[in-house]
Amino acid sequence: MVGFYKRFCEILPIRESELRRPYGPCGSKTAPSPVLLMPPLKGPVRFRFRAPEEDVDVLIQGDAEWVNSLREDLGLMDVGWVQPMATTGRAINQESEDKDEPDESDEDSPILLQSDVGVELPGPPPDPSRVPTVRRVIGEMDLDAEMEKLGIEQPRSPTAEELSDIICEMDEPEPITSQVSTDPMAEAWLQRLMRVAVRKFGVTALPISVIDSAACEQLDRSGTELELWLEGMWRLGKLVKVDGGGRFGYGPSPRWLEAD
Repeated sequence: MVGFYKRFCEILPIRESELRRPYGPCGSKTAPSPVLLMPPLKGPVRFRFRAPEEDVDVLIQGDAEWVNSLREDLGLMDVGWVQPMATTGRAINQESEDKDEPDESDEDSPILLQSDVGVELPGPPPDPSRVPTVRRVIGEMDLDAEMEKLGIEQPRSPTAEELSDIICEMDEPEPITSQVSTDPMAEAWLQRLMRVAVRKFGVTALPISVIDSAACEQLDRSGTELELWLEGMWRLGKLVKVDGGGRFGYGPSPRWLEAD
């Protein structure tokens, strides 16, 4: 393999005449200008050379001086490319600027990679002893009592009398105009009744008997006529039918509840 690299290097010699340009821009004769060569790197570097037609793949990683010495032994100085492996790689022209300032020798200073630098978190160090220990037996907590302490009331089904008192104190609503309705005024009263049940008592449906007793006067229908009217509202997608076992109930559709 060494013989191959020597023959390959002989094909690509860099003559000294190629390092100077006898002509300036646009063919004007000027003084020879030297070609600026990239200064060598220092620190951890990576050398790579590939020759697929000869099945050659060379990869060398390490300090720049060691990599260059190994390349010289193998005859790979004029082929391949070298690139720094970390942000600590510096060029020689940068080192010349640092020579004016007193500093320790680079050989004695260790090379720190980004993964070697520790991350310090802001604030004081954690102290587990300051965290209070709370131990409870599983199932011992009274959820109802804890919710009462936070001011959270449990949802309960309102009575017909409570709903009737709230409905009677309200002003007469505007008839429903945004949707097709067989009885716009009765539908507006039913919408108010459902809003009170959902927002004040936290229930999603009311039994037919409660609706009949609470707002039969406002809805202007009762008994079987009310059941048939609620059934038609359910078929139009405005109400939701709920099976409570022995009886049926109806709740509002969210879209219909927010409609004007």
